[in-house]
Amino acid sequence: MRTRTAITAVLLALVATTAACSSSSDKPDLAACKAALEKQVKEFKGTQSKRPDACDDVDAKTMDQYIQEIFDDQTTK
Repeated sequence: MRTRTAITAVLLALVATTAACSSSSDKPDLAACKAALEKQVKEFKGTQSKRPDACDDVDAKTMDQYIQEIFDDQTTK
């Protein structure tokens, strides 16, 4: 139960950091972003809530979608 609470806290903190949008014209590597998010949740230590560097150019809607998918996957295990 504690792990679920911790994962939820991390994911909610990541959602809070998705408000920033980048003005870069390059397309972000979405697979790398999702992998970085999954790794961050898997290696959860303390209060890791920093947006992964691989997700810098990813829009908020996509980040929210990935975070929800990771949350759903973690809570069904």
